[in-house]
Amino acid sequence: MLYSVPMNRRRRFAPLLAFAILSAPLAASQEGLITGEEASRLTRDLIPRVEELRGLAFKRTVPVKVVDDAEARRHFKSRLDKFFPEKMLRAEQQVYEDLGLLPAGYDLSAGIFSLLEEQAGGYYDPDSDTFYVLNDMPRAAGAVLVVHELTHALDDQHFSIDRLFERTADDSDRSAMAGAVVEGSGTVIMTAFMLQEMQAGRMSADTLRELMESEAGRAEKLMGAPAVLQRALLAPYVLGQTLALRGDASAILKGPQKQDLDRLFQELPVSTEQLLHPAKYWDPPARDLPRVLDLRDASAHLGEGWSLQAEGTLGELTLALLCGASNPPIDSASSTDPAAWTNACAGGWGGDRWQLYRKNDRFVTLLASVWDTETDAVEFEAHLKTGGRRPSRAGAAVALVAGAANDAAESLAAEIARRLSAPASSH
Repeated sequence: MLYSVPMNRRRRFAPLLAFAILSAPLAASQEGLITGEEASRLTRDLIPRVEELRGLAFKRTVPVKVVDDAEARRHFKSRLDKFFPEKMLRAEQQVYEDLGLLPAGYDLSAGIFSLLEEQAGGYYDPDSDTFYVLNDMPRAAGAVLVVHELTHALDDQHFSIDRLFERTADDSDRSAMAGAVVEGSGTVIMTAFMLQEMQAGRMSADTLRELMESEAGRAEKLMGAPAVLQRALLAPYVLGQTLALRGDASAILKGPQKQDLDRLFQELPVSTEQLLHPAKYWDPPARDLPRVLDLRDASAHLGEGWSLQAEGTLGELTLALLCGASNPPIDSASSTDPAAWTNACAGGWGGDRWQLYRKNDRFVTLLASVWDTETDAVEFEAHLKTGGRRPSRAGAAVALVAGAANDAAESLAAEIARRLSAPASSH
């Protein structure tokens, strides 16, 4: 379940590599692998099923091409280079390392491509409106993969997927939600298709077992990846589906609801808080919009030679890791429960902003957050685990510095917490 979307200097590294599904490159003989002719036939045969399940009609045909791993890697790299330059990738890698979310020296780019080699079985490319199948993708996964990717193509023709990401370019947490909407729709239709196939006796337990026993199904590299990377890659699929089902994963038994899927594309969720608490999207009285934080450029405060390198937003999904949350087992029923991905410490999130500063080979990460109540802020402050310095809290605002922080950075965190806790009229 890897995917790629446009990125810019203010967007988190996930979602990155788009519209590819966790589909099983099996360790099988060549006879067990899908051919280009078979992929094209499957696509033609399954278009009516996807149209029926999604409640939309294709406006044009979707070309199908079979590519090898090298060509797929070049595609993903070109998307990454185009929308998420190496400079920004390295900046976010440094921030996550400073905050303890990545081990020291972890190569984020290499980690992403390593997971792709294990997991990607195919992908849809919005630029060319083409569905690409990896040449080591087994026949057993063919129909499932085609349905998922055709859903992306269908949604793209009606809602312009890349435009969704362009609209959220300045808000990294909302950008992540664009990815969750895209993958949630694909996963809902794919799951409904699988249920229909099993009920009709066309998909057996042996087929599912074959998929689970494949390299992708075992997901050894994915399960060995840092928790923040697992979370960024998997949550859009499992939690995107739950969000599309209004927070009740069992609602898939009633079938996809076209009006709900359409609404998600037309009215994007605004933060991963809504992904983790679907009522905050679906129920108007419970709506909770994040506060946008303007931290300004504090280079002068830090001292001579310091400069602002990048900034972005973590959101509740990532902040939960900083105060003890863990990822649920992906093969368990709990993985579809949003509550399993967060905790009380991250609940009550009201908004956050990080900044990365550099002086020569030294880095300072500043993270500021605001909370719905002072009680929420106190709980976040008490449980925050960065392995670094103590945070500063003022009212319902918490700020901290990490990395090569000096006394000036410490005083900056305290000043920002005080400023963010002041009444809005005084900001």
